[in-house]
Amino acid sequence: MEQESSQDGFVLQVSDLRKLFSVPRGIVGTLLKRPQRYVHAVDGVSFAMAGGEILGLVGESGSGKTTTALCVLGLIEPTEGEILFNGQSVQALARSRERRRLRQQMQLIFQDPYESLNPRQTVFATVAEPVEIHRLTRGREEKVERVKAALNAAGLKPPEIFLERYPEDLSGGQRQRVVIAGALVLNPELLVADEPVSMLDVSIRAEILNLLRQLRDEHGITILYITHDLATAAHFTDRVAVMYLGRIVEIGPTKTVLRNPGHPYTQALLSVIPVPNPRRRRKRMILVGETPNPIDLPSGCRFHPRCPVASEECSQTEPQLRSVGPDHQVACL
Repeated sequence: MEQESSQDGFVLQVSDLRKLFSVPRGIVGTLLKRPQRYVHAVDGVSFAMAGGEILGLVGESGSGKTTTALCVLGLIEPTEGEILFNGQSVQALARSRERRRLRQQMQLIFQDPYESLNPRQTVFATVAEPVEIHRLTRGREEKVERVKAALNAAGLKPPEIFLERYPEDLSGGQRQRVVIAGALVLNPELLVADEPVSMLDVSIRAEILNLLRQLRDEHGITILYITHDLATAAHFTDRVAVMYLGRIVEIGPTKTVLRNPGHPYTQALLSVIPVPNPRRRRKRMILVGETPNPIDLPSGCRFHPRCPVASEECSQTEPQLRSVGPDHQVACL
């Protein structure tokens, strides 16, 4: 059944999201009354997702992708900003009696199926647990049918042979399908997939991504896909948002961004993607230096200390997202 979206067409709207984590000052810092310092994990992120869309949040480790996702799910409280799910505030819902309904409609697919599954629980117990928590079935027979339907949708066929298996009896791809089934059993409207294929063999990554896209096509599920790999994002997403040090530096339709990247950071990420045809290989852009400390951010553009085309203005002015084409925005001077 196709999911419904809010009146303006967006399932998810994120506006000026900020999440700062305070750094412990220690005994000496407290006695000397040193100013409180913060890690700027997410610092002014805005985007919107239409119903049935797949948006990729792309960036290297520490860019703020997972923190953004946790704020979207209401699992951590943002410092500032607004998150709307079908026109309702996620922050308000997470603090109200509607929290259970919010949890049912928004589900997370974890990165590591080897860690996220309880080795003492059978597949049936794992997938049935969300159903029991949300009290969605009246008897065991109805619960079994719901679990089997979720396993079938996740590609574990026939589902009957998996019900009494334990995680140790499954391959990596099968484990991740069990995790996906545990999310699907609640019929969510939004799936947040946090690096769902990074722990899997290359041979089965495409299978899992194709499964998620099939679920979008058949059920209208909206998917926020978090990854550091632009190659998988190119294969799977409708749009990509490239993050660097807590901010989105480029966002647009996937094909547009890949063919005409406007930000030097996006260009650097694309330049190192392996290309089978040697005639189509890009000149590699090797970034110099380390990612700046998210506690002491550089002035101006956050990327300028590593940018190969930075000018003096880049160290003084922080660029904002501006349109460079249809639905394509870049934060670069």
